[in-house]
Amino acid sequence: MEELKEFRQWGSVTPGHPEVNVMRGIENTSGPLGQGHTYAVGAAIAAKFLKARLGGDVMGQTIYAYISDGGIQEEISQGAGRVAGTLGLNNLIMFYDANNVQLSTTVEEVDDENIAMKYTAWGWYVQSIDGHNVEEIRKALVNAKAEPSRPSLIIGKTIMGKGALDAEKNSFENKVSTHGQPLSKAGVSIEQTIKNLGGDPENPFYIFPEVAELYENRRKQLEIIMAGKYAKKEAWAKTYPEKAAKLEQWFSGKIPEIDWAAIEQKSNQPTEAHQLLYWDSRHS
Repeated sequence: MEELKEFRQWGSVTPGHPEVNVMRGIENTSGPLGQGHTYAVGAAIAAKFLKARLGGDVMGQTIYAYISDGGIQEEISQGAGRVAGTLGLNNLIMFYDANNVQLSTTVEEVDDENIAMKYTAWGWYVQSIDGHNVEEIRKALVNAKAEPSRPSLIIGKTIMGKGALDAEKNSFENKVSTHGQPLSKAGVSIEQTIKNLGGDPENPFYIFPEVAELYENRRKQLEIIMAGKYAKKEAWAKTYPEKAAKLEQWFSGKIPEIDWAAIEQKSNQPTEAHQLLYWDSRHS
């Protein structure tokens, strides 16, 4: 909780754009819009690669991604989206937080494309839901997990600053000004907003008992689930020791031995030749 109080503070472990910290579950440094989309597609491809070589008993991961209005507009997202659809990455589920607010404008001022139709055309399974409705989110995830051949996009229609109020208790939802800066600087009353959301302004970092109970129960469930996965992996390693050795090597972070002397550069052959051949094959 103390770390959450330092959200977006310099030098904290809860900055606006997290940096690599594997021990805290952050495997990539974030920043540019659309980067998460490409990371997720790459991770899904890697998971398919590993599953094909090691089997689904130890490599059956589903990759989950989260993207915003600005992120989904980026060109790197377009390329990644097409690749994911073409490859049929059904192990990829992406939630699109469609709140229609960007850094300095609303979305329709800069982009009026139909995101659902675009991803459908790329070969994705697309669902549109109320992004604030827990039951709709749960149902969409179940549907996405059951999809046999396509990556999934869940478009959650949401409200920017949901529940926010100003000092006069007027709604401060759907305001561009609340993007990218503290709510109080935009004109939101933190006191009135916390009251409106059922909290205590004098103790804003309070964890409700029902929330604590929910997470504690889930922690116990996950411990059981993970114990089963570890047992399954151990049995797999005994059955397939060569594959287990490969797995250990691939995840060790060590570069495999390379016989550099065996890599021949033919005389009078420019290093760009393979790139030109690739260009010709793409444009023939």
